[in-house]
Amino acid sequence: MTKKPVVLFAINGLGMGNSTRCHVVTQRLCEVAEIHIITSGNGLFFFKDRTGIASITEMPALSYAFSGDGVDTLGTLSRVHTLRGQLHEKKQKLEALLDQLKPDMVVTDSEYVIRPILRRRIPLAGINNSELIVSRFFRQKHLPPSIRAHFWLIEYSDYLYHHLKWNLAVSPSPFDDPPRGKPFKRIGLIVRDGARDTARERAGKPVPRPQEIDRILVMLSGSAFASQIDELQTLPWKVDVVGREGVSSGNVAYHGKIRESLDFVRRAGALVINGGFSSVSEAVAMMRPIYVLPVPNHAEQLINALMVKEIGAGDVADTGTIIQRLKDAYRLNRWEGIKETRAPINFNGGDEAAELLIGLLQRAKA
Repeated sequence: MTKKPVVLFAINGLGMGNSTRCHVVTQRLCEVAEIHIITSGNGLFFFKDRTGIASITEMPALSYAFSGDGVDTLGTLSRVHTLRGQLHEKKQKLEALLDQLKPDMVVTDSEYVIRPILRRRIPLAGINNSELIVSRFFRQKHLPPSIRAHFWLIEYSDYLYHHLKWNLAVSPSPFDDPPRGKPFKRIGLIVRDGARDTARERAGKPVPRPQEIDRILVMLSGSAFASQIDELQTLPWKVDVVGREGVSSGNVAYHGKIRESLDFVRRAGALVINGGFSSVSEAVAMMRPIYVLPVPNHAEQLINALMVKEIGAGDVADTGTIIQRLKDAYRLNRWEGIKETRAPINFNGGDEAAELLIGLLQRAKA
C-alpha cells in the first residue's frame, strides 16, 4: 500500500474561525493525506477528538494587545520584544514536530513562525485572506483613520509576507475579481457543509421580515476581543448567545463557547456577529439578515463587515447602537442592508482549497 503524504496544519488558535475553515479543508484531504495539527487555545478545543486527524500538538499562543476602545496595534507590536521567550518556544515546538513528522507539506492559517519550514525546503501553503483585505481596502472610500495602523502594520505586512515566502496562498472571497498576483489563488468562501447546504436550500427565497421571526442569534467571537452587548432582554425575540458565558433569563439563553454552532444559526431569523472572516462567510451562506459588529480599530473586521453590506446581506453596527437598531427593525418590520436580489456567491472554497493543496503536493513530488 502506498504511504499517504504527511501534511501538517499550523493554525492560530486565538479565535475559532481559523480552526473551523481549516477543518473543512482537512476533511477533504484526510482521504489522500495523513493530517497533523499544531495549534493553541481555541484550536485545541475545536480539534479535540476530531476524526481524520492523526495528531494534535499544543504550541504557545500569541495574541493582540487591547486598549479600552479596541485593538491596540502599536501595543501589540511593542509586546513582540517581551514575547521572545514564547516565540522561541513556538519555534522549538515546530522544529521538533518537523523532525518527527517529516511532512511533505505545511499549511498555515495565521501562523508566521515559518523559518524552520523554509530551511527544510518543505512546500509551504497558507489559507489567508490578507490579499482580499488589501484589495478591498484600496477600493473603499472614507475608511476611518482609526484602522490605518492595524491595516499597514498588520494586514499589509501579512499580505507582503505571504507574497514573499509562501509557495501558495488560497484566498477565500465572495467576489470573482482576480487576486493581486502570486502566490495567491482566489477561491470561493470556505464554509462547513451544513452552511453550504443551507445556502443552496434558501437561495432565491425571500428573507423573513422582523415581525415574522421568533428568535435571533448573537454569535460573538471565540477570542478574547468578543463584543459585549447589554440589554438583550429588552429585544422582542428569543435570543441565543453563543461565545459568551452568562446567566440565562427570560428571553435570553447563554450557551458559552461551543464547537458546533450551525444548528443555532439555522434556527435564527437574524444574526448579530463579530467581523471574523469565517463567521461572516457562514452567516452570508445562511441567507439570514446580518448585523456585523467589527472590533474597533481592526481593519480586517471592518472590511469584512463592509463586504457584508456590499453583498446586500446585512449592515455594519456597533455595540452602542445595535439594541436600538434591532428594536427599530422590529417596529418598522424592515431589515437594514438587505437586497432583494443578490449576486450568486461561490461557497465551494473548501473543495477548491483542497484541490489546490493536492496540486502543490503533486508538483513537489514530481
